[in-house]
Amino acid sequence: MPNLIIIGAQKSASTFMQNAVAEHPDVFIPKGEEAYFEDPDYDQKSASYLSGRFDGRNEKILGIKRPNYIGKPEVPARIVRDLPDAKIIAVLRNPVDRAIAAYFHQIRYGTMPLLPLDEGMSKLVENDGVIPGYARSKEILEFGLYYKYLSQYEHFSSSGRQLVFLHEDISKEPEECIRKSYEFLGVDVSYSPQNLQGRPMAAVYNPLRLKVLAARNPLMFTYNDDRTRLHSRKMNYLEYGLAGALTVADRYVLSRFLRNNKPQLDPTIRKKMVNYFLEDIRKLEKLIDRDLSAWMG
Repeated sequence: MPNLIIIGAQKSASTFMQNAVAEHPDVFIPKGEEAYFEDPDYDQKSASYLSGRFDGRNEKILGIKRPNYIGKPEVPARIVRDLPDAKIIAVLRNPVDRAIAAYFHQIRYGTMPLLPLDEGMSKLVENDGVIPGYARSKEILEFGLYYKYLSQYEHFSSSGRQLVFLHEDISKEPEECIRKSYEFLGVDVSYSPQNLQGRPMAAVYNPLRLKVLAARNPLMFTYNDDRTRLHSRKMNYLEYGLAGALTVADRYVLSRFLRNNKPQLDPTIRKKMVNYFLEDIRKLEKLIDRDLSAWMG
């Protein structure tokens, strides 16, 4: 069974952390994410499902990553029950900036309607964080309430088995963050990973490109009624060709000729978003003993 969980947050360099930590010869983390602890069918699954991912592995540290584990209230208790001796690594990002990144990610995958940034964020703040008809839109703001969810991992923090980084830490001193991670995990800190230049897939902000990419979704995925669950679907030859054509059109044509500048959030709306997160940020400062004043401006 795993003894390390990288819990996020979303869009906060957790994939960078996963890849850099996994490079260590005494660490094994499967590629991608592991949704076991948030699976709606969790109670019907056996823990052998999770342990099976590590069959034949003998590394000192066996890990999984899932950013959504900050944001799902049912997850911490499940982890405590199944993996009480695990270690937790979390990477946190300014919640307003994280929300903007998540907003465009959801548009791309069809769980948020294609709305201009200012309009979409205004609707979220004014409607208790939800766009009607798009239940997962609630995650855009909710997953930035870090204190609300990180405080539920007290079982691990109180025993010194939780390590928290800020996105800013990794941006400024990636090597030092990785060294601290190795030290925390009890593996050789002299190892130098080669993956420090890796970065996640570039975000798409251009409205036309988002429309083209979103047009693939009905071909590639199926959704449940409230669009909270997404599954890959088997495509026929025509659908496969059409989805591929849309991908090629974006990657080799639109991306070269259309600007992809990140939209700037209206200062008034940004202030409303800061106020939405403000109480949680102040509590988080005390929880992790870090100055987060830069997030409050």
